Amino acid sequence: MMDLGWLWATFIIVVIVGIVDLGLDYFCVSSPIIPITEKVVTFFALALIPFAFRQYEYYSFLDAERNYLATVKVNNKSKKALLEAVALIKSKTEVSSVTYFTDSLPDTPPIFQITEFDFPDFLNKSQMQFYEDKFIEVEKSLTEEMTTAIKYDELSGKTTVIKMGDKNWDTVWSYWLMFVCITGISISSFFSNYLAGNWLYAKLLGGGLILLIPLFFLRYIKSEILVFHDHKDNAAFWIRTNSANREKLNQIVEFIKGKVESKT
Repeated sequence: MMDLGWLWATFIIVVIVGIVDLGLDYFCVSSPIIPITEKVVTFFALALIPFAFRQYEYYSFLDAERNYLATVKVNNKSKKALLEAVALIKSKTEVSSVTYFTDSLPDTPPIFQITEFDFPDFLNKSQMQFYEDKFIEVEKSLTEEMTTAIKYDELSGKTTVIKMGDKNWDTVWSYWLMFVCITGISISSFFSNYLAGNWLYAKLLGGGLILLIPLFFLRYIKSEILVFHDHKDNAAFWIRTNSANREKLNQIVEFIKGKVESKT
């Protein structure tokens, strides 16, 4: 997963630069050192952006109900200690399953396979594959890669259908605001002498901010979602339904119910 906190650091620094610049203009404070300082600080903020595109490996510890207890970011130095901690936990308690990112998919072809594409979730592509004994989901987006494996004996066979909006549009809204502010303030810092009376720049900046309005309301567009529950009646995983996959989902529901009933 990428550490997008670096983008937020850039955003905060650049916004502070913009606010200070407006304050200095309002109180008519001028000095030859101010533009130089503004450019240096803005350049430093922009130099943090590349760190956001480095991917890190994370290990998450879950309880028996698949609730996340802790998530640890590891590197080449700390990974050995983390694996020793996993071995210690396995020796002290009964661990139902361990999934590693390097785990390969089964050699046998899946009985069912569904592919989903979620544009607002950083262009996330999700491949859901159903095998004889388990469900495996492989997700890849611009910011992260994730593999989830759930055995059918963890499921209750119960399913529900709900309608809900896509909260990932909130993420799109936030990062578009970040992009507009970082771009606008950075251009103003480095090219302020060329922007005086430039209506094209003002229109582009205003258009970028106006686009935030429709992006805000996209989260309220609801879609139908099929939810699979575990034995605690928690949502184990879910699939967005549509006219193209509805028949296949009905087959998957019956397939999983058959697997659950055969275990009881």
